Amino acid sequence: MSNSTNHDPLGKTLTTKRRSERQFSNNEEKNEELARPVYAKPPADRSAPGEWGKVASLQLTAEEKKMEEDSVEKYAINIFLSDRISLHRHIEDNRMSECKHKTFNYRSLPTTSVVIAFYNEAWSTLLRTIHSVLETSPAVPLKEIILVDDYSDKVYLKSQLEVYISDLERVRLIRTNKREGLVRARLIGATYATGDVLTFLDCHCECITGWLEPLLERIGENETAIVCPVIDTIDWNTFEFYMQTGEPMIGGFDWRLTFQWHAVPESERRRRKSRIEPIR
Repeated sequence: MSNSTNHDPLGKTLTTKRRSERQFSNNEEKNEELARPVYAKPPADRSAPGEWGKVASLQLTAEEKKMEEDSVEKYAINIFLSDRISLHRHIEDNRMSECKHKTFNYRSLPTTSVVIAFYNEAWSTLLRTIHSVLETSPAVPLKEIILVDDYSDKVYLKSQLEVYISDLERVRLIRTNKREGLVRARLIGATYATGDVLTFLDCHCECITGWLEPLLERIGENETAIVCPVIDTIDWNTFEFYMQTGEPMIGGFDWRLTFQWHAVPESERRRRKSRIEPIR
């Protein structure tokens, strides 16, 4: 007598389906593992100033108010407030839904060296930049962060900085022998880079989850491409994070060589198949 289970197409289909679901689950877990950053952000503290990119404000005495004003005059940024905001603060993810649900093949992305040049940068803004890269960039393509000190004379940027970054993975510090200026300092950093792609960042910015993958994917598709992300804004005084949630603007110059932001041209909108395709 034949065994009826050998001829049960439904049972075979269910077994195949379970195997497929298990494989999908394994692939999903593996992809999540590859997407993990070098360091995980500490848990958010909702009571901390500036957390989730919200406006930060302090109740200051007259003496503290004078210190705040002095910091603005010195750095053109409210560093007195910045020093009281977490170096690991969380930013609310208000990206378009297509960006949030976009998946990547992390093993196929080129690696990158992130070059950050600075000169007499404030302590908290520089470190927040470094931590934001380490805590939002997937570890697989992030080869290294190269800090280029363009002949700073601030004491805290000497041995104190060296000791601090010695405990951080994938962070290197290069110092110039004389003041070079931003462009040359970045180029010096590029000569030390070992990644496939060069990524240049300012020394007072904050990266969010998903900032790096689309840039590397574009270059993986076309290595001659030079790409620029949507650049959000951090208020210099309150440190509120303004995230662009709609269609990005294009930076350009008018005939007087004045930089302005422009709407995406209609011809470019028609060419793109989705809202998250790159804009020429």
